[in-house]
Amino acid sequence: MIGRFEDGTLARCIIVQGIPGVGKSTLAWQLGRRWGKKEILQHFQLVIVLRLRDERVQKAHTISELLYHPNKVIQQPVVEWMGSTLGEDVLLILDGYDELSSELQIGDQSIFARIINGKELPKLTVLVTSRPSANRNLYQLCRIRAKCQYIEVVGFSKKKIREYVELAFEHNLQLKESFNLYINHRPHIRSMMYVPINCAIVVELFREHKGKPPQTLTEVYTALTNTLLQRHEQKTKEKTPVGMPHTVSHELLVLKKHYSDLVGTIQDPAGLAGSLYSRGMICQSVRDKVQERVDLTIKEKARVLINAVEAQVTTDPSMFQVFMEVLKEEPSLSTIVERMSNSTVTSSKMTCFEGLSSTTLSQLQSVAKLAYQGTLNDQLIFHDVQDSIESLGLLQKVPQVFSTSSPIASYNFIHKTLQEFLTAWYVSSLPTSEQRVFMNDSLTKPNMAMTVRFMAGLTKFQTTSENMDALADLVISLENTDQQRLIECLHWMFETQNPTFIQRLMGYKEQTFECSETVLNPFDLHVFGYCIANSFTLWSVKLFACDLTNEGMRMLFLVEDGKAFDHITSFNLSYNTITASVASLLGMMLKENNTLKVLGLEGCELQPEELEEVIKGVQVNTKLETLDLKNNTIDNKRASCLGMMLKENNTLKVLNLGGCGLQPEGLEEVIKGVQVNTMLETVDLSGNTIDNKTASCLGMMLKENNTLKKLDLDGCGLQPEGLEEVIKGVQVNTKLETLVLSWSTIDNETASCLGMMLKENNTLKELNFKGLQPEGLEEVMKGVQVNTKLETLDLSHNTIDNKRALCLGMMLNENNTLKELYLEECELQPEGLEEVIKGVQVNTKLETLVLSYNTIDNKRASCLGMMLKENNTLKVLDLDGCGLQPEGLEEVIKGVQVNTKLETLVLSWSTIDNKRASCLETRQVVVIVLRLVIVEEYQVRLKKTPKSKHKVVPRLIAGY
Repeated sequence: MIGRFEDGTLARCIIVQGIPGVGKSTLAWQLGRRWGKKEILQHFQLVIVLRLRDERVQKAHTISELLYHPNKVIQQPVVEWMGSTLGEDVLLILDGYDELSSELQIGDQSIFARIINGKELPKLTVLVTSRPSANRNLYQLCRIRAKCQYIEVVGFSKKKIREYVELAFEHNLQLKESFNLYINHRPHIRSMMYVPINCAIVVELFREHKGKPPQTLTEVYTALTNTLLQRHEQKTKEKTPVGMPHTVSHELLVLKKHYSDLVGTIQDPAGLAGSLYSRGMICQSVRDKVQERVDLTIKEKARVLINAVEAQVTTDPSMFQVFMEVLKEEPSLSTIVERMSNSTVTSSKMTCFEGLSSTTLSQLQSVAKLAYQGTLNDQLIFHDVQDSIESLGLLQKVPQVFSTSSPIASYNFIHKTLQEFLTAWYVSSLPTSEQRVFMNDSLTKPNMAMTVRFMAGLTKFQTTSENMDALADLVISLENTDQQRLIECLHWMFETQNPTFIQRLMGYKEQTFECSETVLNPFDLHVFGYCIANSFTLWSVKLFACDLTNEGMRMLFLVEDGKAFDHITSFNLSYNTITASVASLLGMMLKENNTLKVLGLEGCELQPEELEEVIKGVQVNTKLETLDLKNNTIDNKRASCLGMMLKENNTLKVLNLGGCGLQPEGLEEVIKGVQVNTMLETVDLSGNTIDNKTASCLGMMLKENNTLKKLDLDGCGLQPEGLEEVIKGVQVNTKLETLVLSWSTIDNETASCLGMMLKENNTLKELNFKGLQPEGLEEVMKGVQVNTKLETLDLSHNTIDNKRALCLGMMLNENNTLKELYLEECELQPEGLEEVIKGVQVNTKLETLVLSYNTIDNKRASCLGMMLKENNTLKVLDLDGCGLQPEGLEEVIKGVQVNTKLETLVLSWSTIDNKRASCLETRQVVVIVLRLVIVEEYQVRLKKTPKSKHKVVPRLIAGY
């Protein structure tokens, strides 16, 4: 529910984000209207909606100015009441945060920034709508406040698109059928229609136009602009002269655009008149007037010439090229010739505005320039707009909420995206050098993302090749840290419809695309698939919890006839719901694909039938090496299918079935499949209940399998009899390196069996178990003491008394293979902890020691400090939650000061007084390789320095 969390508490800051045209403003104003009708949000006494693009709103510095009303009797009580209650029970909706300038977004003096971060009216609930491009600034403000709610507007569902089409064509059923057929055969167009404004445009274009459908967003907005301009001409009855191709209008437009420059540049009008006359460009009377009239200035003669040329070009388009040839013969005119040539080349690409008169195109150039200037100045509201420009249908009057004495009308473009398109169209008509400057300035600005997208579509980046290197540098620099910008870069590539450009930009190096918890709509996925399919490289793709829809995933699979899937080597769709149709499609792709090596489907809510389709695909696949089905329910039938697949598949190396709710019968079938498989190296069965019979089957598998290296049985609830069978299997196995037995019931007899296995086994490198009794733990320690291969031992959450701690210390004295020891929350007593520390002090191999959540008193801290002074192998020491006191902490710091190997020290939740904090922050600690110290509310990053210059470089970050 908007404004409330699941526990019923109110949100103080609500961020509503979405891509352009998806319906953010519609939502904002609907909330206001429906509150006024007493339909929703009735827990608020007052709801105020402000459009942030309005000049009056942007000029406000105080709450009083922001909530302007011409009647002070109405305004003053409201402002005073909100001030007295600090905004409690008031919802303020700020629509269009991305339309504010950077200073108004986050500046210290900005009333909007102060409201959002809670410095102004702290009990006020504020809802802010914004494009993703402004999220960085918005999140920066919201982090200061607690109780923030985040909402993504994703646009139309498939059902809503159908409803919109039904209404749009309700009076023409034949046209509706044609349209449905049209979009069903063009899934990329259907993917655009999830954005409501695009849906409206596509429907309207289909009504009025036939021919090639738009492929990109640039083509959609080109067609929209063309339609609006054609409507304008129909209204004004102004037609393009019969027989005049529409390209002539563009040539005339170029001539008009450079008219003043030509008049000011021509220094020898008499000589130019002679050349033009000899080519038939001007008549004899014009030549004589220019050559013989002494009362005319040079500029006046030049003006006579250009007017005559314009008249000729209007009637005969080929004359423009003749005129250009004559100009090229004059060295003094080379600069203006270059500018006009660039404009001519670019204009020839603008022939999409078909059948428009020169007058309309001239007006379009003027309104595009207005859009361009507004974009550069963060301006969305315009004044003094000429009537001829207003009538084009691209602008609309800004509604006046209150009557004013000002006679000046205000205008904005019918949508901000249209202003961005016209800005790009204007820039694309500029000389190449000016385009490059604009692009270099715009590539890294989030608020210019849509304009750059349209620039890509209009120019294909062919005239701005230097900017391709800048764009490539931008893509590389992002390194998946800025997901939204990386998605925008893909849209830029898609808009070009230029495979060569994409191939050159992406290069041949394998690419990684990771997107987590960011909503991707169907069009995003179509764009992504297009870019993958048209690149030369292979891709590793992770789309984690991205709310992918059924339609969106189909877009990704089917784009470019499924070629995208052939470029993917690793595909992680974890925590996106996969429906039956997508699972069927995925299974089919797996049967035919020969590049995919990793498939992650964790938490995808696969139903049994859907899972079966995937398994059948894996069975036939000849390349897949990793399959992650964790947290998907697998019934006995599908488990049997999985076992059958394992018997036949000869490429799979990693299988993750954790938390799949496998029943004993089904689990037994899977184990039989693993037993026969000759390639599998890792099996995760964690979180599946294993009874004694199934455990016996597991032990038998371990005896016969000669490829398995890791077996995870965490949380499988193994009983002593069953666990003993597993241990016997491990004892015989010659390949297993990692065994996880956490949360199994281990009695002393079974622990003794485990210890015996450790004495004899020469392959196991990692062992993890919990639930040991003290006597059993002792037997395990004896086994580890003798073992010559074990490198990682995790005993976390096992109670270790003093006697067993002594045994552990003894093991550390003698063992020369162990590298990692985890003793988190083992209830170690001071005396026992001291024995462990002494063992570490002598050990010559241990690199990681975790003692978190074991209480360490000052004496034992002193012992730790002594160990650190003498040990020369430890790299990681975790003392999180050990409750170190200031005196003890000082001893540890002294040990760190001498130690030459430690890289990571965790001291979270230790008590640090000013003296010890000062010791850390003022570089009194002498370190050589120490990189990271985390101390309660301090994060101090320590830089490696030469031995002669022992320095600590602190970086303090709150939150620890």
